[in-house]
Amino acid sequence: MSIGETLTVARERAGISVEQVAAATRLRQTLVRAIEHDDYGLCGGDFYARGHIRNIARTLGVDPEPLVAEFDASHVEEPAPKASEVFESEKVRSERRGPNWSAAMAAVLVLVVAYGVAHSLTGGPRQDPGPIAGSPEPSLGSSAPLAVSPSSSSDPSAVAQAPRDRVSVQVRAVGRSWVQASTAGGKELFQGVLQAGEVRSFTDKTRIKLIVGNAGAIALTVNGTKVGSPGRPGQVVRVQFGPQDPAAG
Repeated sequence: MSIGETLTVARERAGISVEQVAAATRLRQTLVRAIEHDDYGLCGGDFYARGHIRNIARTLGVDPEPLVAEFDASHVEEPAPKASEVFESEKVRSERRGPNWSAAMAAVLVLVVAYGVAHSLTGGPRQDPGPIAGSPEPSLGSSAPLAVSPSSSSDPSAVAQAPRDRVSVQVRAVGRSWVQASTAGGKELFQGVLQAGEVRSFTDKTRIKLIVGNAGAIALTVNGTKVGSPGRPGQVVRVQFGPQDPAAG
C-alpha cells in the first residue's frame, strides 16, 4: 500500500474521521485528505511533507519512520539555496528595514520639551499634602473577609457536602479506540490511539473534556466512580466531567 492508503486504513480502523484527525494534528482537512490520496502539493515542500506524515501517523498509532523512508525513496530532495543568495537577500532586507534614526531623535526631543514645559508650569514636583485634619480614616471593614457562622462549622453535613477541588478521569481501553483529552481552557492533555488494556488518567481543577472515536471500546472511572462506556461500539462521542460528577456534561 502507498503512504496515503496506509494512513487511510489506520484512520478507518481507529473509527475516527478526517475532521478529527485535522483537529488533533492542527492541519487543514483539505491537506489531510490530499495526503491520504498521496498528493503532497499542498505541503509546501518535502521538509513539511515529512513532518505532516509523522504527525498524522503518530496520531493514528502508526510507526511513521517506514512511511517517511518510503516518501524519501520516491521524492528527490529539493536543492538547498546557495550561500551567496541567502546572504545577499538578508543584506537587502536589512537595508530596507534599517532603523529610522531621524524619527527616533525627533520623538525624544518632543518628550524632553514637553517635560520642561510641564515642570516650569507646575513649579517642580508636587508634595503630597497628607491627610486633611478632621477627615475620617478610611474604613477597612469592607475589605475584611466575612465571618464564618459558628453553626455552619459545627454541622457535620457541611463537611460531607464540601465540593471537591479537582476532577479525576481514568480512561481504560477494552478495545482499540482513538481518544483526545483536554481541559476546559483548551489545553490538550493527550491525543492518540489506545490499544486494549491501556489506561490513561487525567486531572484538572475545573473540567476534563474527552472525544472518543470508538465509545464502546472505552471504560471510564470518574472521581473514583466507575461509569462504564460512554457510548456504543463505533460511536464517536464527546463527554466532559467536573469535580462534582460522575455525570456526563
